[in-house]
Amino acid sequence: MRVDYTPCYILHSRNYSESSLILEIFSRNYGRVNLIAKGAKKNKKYTSINFDPYQKYNISWINKIDLGILLEIESYSEMIKLASEKTMIGFYLNEIILKLLHKHEPYPELFDIYELTLKRLINNENEKTILRYFEKNLLQLLGYGITLDYDIQTGEPILSDRNYYYKIDSGPSSELSASGHGMKISGKTLLQLNDESLLGSMHITEAKNLLTMIIEKYIDKPLESKKLYKSYAQIKNQFK
Repeated sequence: MRVDYTPCYILHSRNYSESSLILEIFSRNYGRVNLIAKGAKKNKKYTSINFDPYQKYNISWINKIDLGILLEIESYSEMIKLASEKTMIGFYLNEIILKLLHKHEPYPELFDIYELTLKRLINNENEKTILRYFEKNLLQLLGYGITLDYDIQTGEPILSDRNYYYKIDSGPSSELSASGHGMKISGKTLLQLNDESLLGSMHITEAKNLLTMIIEKYIDKPLESKKLYKSYAQIKNQFK
């Protein structure tokens, strides 16, 4: 099947033979797709294309189960650049999409949220809250059952002045489970995360810890982007 000029982002690329590339793309209408760009490093028609991440493209390809064939690619808009620290945040976004999305399953709403998240990074909005909202939406859209607005034991709405215990695969409860499992988290954090109105370092940190706990359950190996960010932070601190 041929796909003609659909909006996409390149999540990752790697060399294939002396002149070609393997592209892992996130398309709005077809989800994650792997493509071979034959002769990408030598073909003159790709001279103006850098195959950059975080850049929106219109892409045409021949669709196959394992590895499609790139036919055409053109920049969708002007080139954008993320600052070095923001680039690593983008790397994290791309990595969790690659880890959690199955190939050939479209998630147009997630595509739009990903695009909005990149724009917010470019506009230098608060990266700590931007990431939390993206993670929350990613988990909800993929059906991982993240509950933020009601107590799973009583069915009552979450109260901002109470503390809860969040258990993966079920949700928050005002009572600790019989097994003793559950991350303690304030009702105010749950409500702010649900409404995408996180404010205050305590609530942002609690939201981060909660979402990290849930994401790590579904990803087997440590994320390379987190290791890279830690190395970057250590180097940066040496020059302060």
